[in-house]
Amino acid sequence: MTLEMTLGERLRLSRMRKKLTQKEAAKKLNISNNVLSSYERDARDPDTKMLALMSELYDVSSDFLLGLTDHPNKEAYEKKSKLDTLFNEVIFEITNEDEPTIYLDEGNLDEETLKLVKKALKNGMKLVDDMKQNDE
Repeated sequence: MTLEMTLGERLRLSRMRKKLTQKEAAKKLNISNNVLSSYERDARDPDTKMLALMSELYDVSSDFLLGLTDHPNKEAYEKKSKLDTLFNEVIFEITNEDEPTIYLDEGNLDEETLKLVKKALKNGMKLVDDMKQNDE
């Protein structure tokens, strides 16, 4: 998948992943087949309410449909978002200039060390995630 896909292409791909025809999807969305076809051909854009309905029907995030992420699966996207949030909180706590929690040589972390700490945290978080998946 690529962020370069259009909204219409993402709508069509998402519908096909759910194994729905245009007619079936249009009926479930309470719109005509022609309207759905125009969305998928990028001839017109759905409004926000319709986008939300399509997101629910196709079980994808609206961010995916809009090309803001390549994670079509809502659960995977939300999980990644939670990890990103946790990671950002940890980095903020480490680098908070008012109350730094990690010191190096009587001062805050230098840029090179900060990059290494971030990389270690990312690798650690990925390892935890992999371990959890193996336990399931």
